[in-house]
Amino acid sequence: MSKTLGQRNARSHGHLACLHTATAIGLTLALLSPAAAQDPELITDRPDQTESTATVPRGWVQIETGVGFAEEDSEGLETQVFAGPGTLVRIGLAERLELRLGWVGYIDHQVSFQGSSVNASGVGDADIGAKLQLREESGRVPEMAILVGTTVPSGDDEFTSDRFDPSFRLAFAHTLSERVSLGYNIGAAWSSTTEGGDTDTLSNGFYTVAAGFSLSEQWGAFVELFGDVALSASGPPAHSFDGGTTWLIRPNLQLDFFGGFGLSDAADDWFVGVGVSLRLPR
Repeated sequence: MSKTLGQRNARSHGHLACLHTATAIGLTLALLSPAAAQDPELITDRPDQTESTATVPRGWVQIETGVGFAEEDSEGLETQVFAGPGTLVRIGLAERLELRLGWVGYIDHQVSFQGSSVNASGVGDADIGAKLQLREESGRVPEMAILVGTTVPSGDDEFTSDRFDPSFRLAFAHTLSERVSLGYNIGAAWSSTTEGGDTDTLSNGFYTVAAGFSLSEQWGAFVELFGDVALSASGPPAHSFDGGTTWLIRPNLQLDFFGGFGLSDAADDWFVGVGVSLRLPR
């Protein structure tokens, strides 16, 4: 499943109820609590596919969650996927280091062909990782960060890999002007599939390039190109284009919307999603 449907993960079943409670409490606090003058800027890793180079400040907790829908039609075989709430919890451990706990959410996958359809639904795997900011921007040298993590096989049978599948990502960011920024990522991810009792773990490389625009103190927008290419895995490359907006309701609460379409046959034909990000007051 692509990240467009919220591969910004957490934990399943009982942990999901706890997460919903924490999100509701955090949302209430975010709406009612005035932000202190020294509160840092809210920088999120959604709704685009490009992860930021920024980390959550030490001692802060940030929750980023959302839902998405994607559709693909290939020679009469129509696939529709809903996923959510894909959730990422970011916890600041040190000045430039954060812990990342995620869960892809509930997945509903439907395949239709010539009037017949097959449906599968359940919860996806969790994942755990970390982000380390390597350096700040200096002249033409971009700000840099590295992200490492692994999936945790905790999902339902139809949506779990049954293995700990690792990934890594290098993130870069340039400030082009007061209102325009450029971010891009490159990395690789491993995924496991089981067929006939045999499990193979194969890798894909991926890339993202996103331009961000500050429209006002509250509104932002982005456009982005992203995709993946088989390394040890097989199959054609998948390239997509998307864009979206963010609305900073309060200094610690942001809403977002995104949508996009595929540029190659292996990508989703189109996809949309909405989400919310909040930072819990200290």
